[in-house]
Amino acid sequence: MGYAIMFGICAACKQSISFNPHKVPSLMINGVKREICRTCAERWNELHPENALPIMEGAYDYFDENEL
Repeated sequence: MGYAIMFGICAACKQSISFNPHKVPSLMINGVKREICRTCAERWNELHPENALPIMEGAYDYFDENEL
């Protein structure tokens, strides 16, 4: 058994992030789901409580390679 982690760029602040692709909060931009970092997700939730994004436990952690 092994572990995996995805790397990408936050769609909002453009910082490098690591995340679990099955749990990370994302925004739909031009019809494509784009991941966002924890800081931007928390800020989004403050500004848009009616459209709050759930920040799931493990969203920014390693995950089991069998989930790929």
